[in-house]
Amino acid sequence: MAMSVDSDLTAIQPDILELGVSSFTDEHTQAKADIERRLRREWWPVTNRSGELTTTYLTESQFTKAAAYLVLWKYALPQLATWNSEDRFTKMIDFYQNRYEDEFSDVLQDGVEYDADDDDVISTAESVTTHTGRLTR
Repeated sequence: MAMSVDSDLTAIQPDILELGVSSFTDEHTQAKADIERRLRREWWPVTNRSGELTTTYLTESQFTKAAAYLVLWKYALPQLATWNSEDRFTKMIDFYQNRYEDEFSDVLQDGVEYDADDDDVISTAESVTTHTGRLTR
């Protein structure tokens, strides 16, 4: 299952499905894989947990907005862009890339929910933040 769907895109950019591409299903799947890869690289090492990240233990809904921004930035808008400097979509790509980075950072700062014991309950210990510039003892 993807972290976002087309209705998440239209909530952000209402006309996105009226511009020549009727669905971005595959792009949502790619965005999920991108987010999971980034979590493996940037978040998992700071959790101090052993083994591999089990993506099914993540609370995917935490990443819905980030995934929607990622689909718009990296997959949907490049398909629509003409790459002319006056092109609406080319300008929107930078905007949504920044929104994605901000949202992803916010989720990391809030704490990624990871049900490490697979009991369907996220305890305080299972919500790991990535505060930078703080001394952890």
